[in-house]
Amino acid sequence: MAKTISELIMEYFQKHPKKDLKHGPVVDWVTKEYLKNNPEPPRDPWRAIRKLHQEGKLIKVSKGVYRYDPDYIKEAELHDFPPVVKEEIFKRDNYKLLCVEEVKQMVLSCVQTILNPEIKAVTTL
Repeated sequence: MAKTISELIMEYFQKHPKKDLKHGPVVDWVTKEYLKNNPEPPRDPWRAIRKLHQEGKLIKVSKGVYRYDPDYIKEAELHDFPPVVKEEIFKRDNYKLLCVEEVKQMVLSCVQTILNPEIKAVTTL
């Protein structure tokens, strides 16, 4: 049975433990391996890497740089707004989402927190 994108990513990181690895070479290797068993290229390996970080399997060193440390794996504690609070936020903002290409890590908005539960924030209005 063919490996999933996440399994291939973890395989690559496990071959390079405790090393800071940029997205590019990881994605290139995963794509090459994935195409050996699949006719189409993987859809979004970058997202899969970020998801593995959110799950606590990879450490984010900096933007686009991750590390696998077998001694560090932990269960990620994710926080999300309750549905009632989400609805209040969307009503307050007139059901509009702002799309921002790049936001500094220190500047967080409610909408980003809703869409990215890895951000450790108080989930109240």
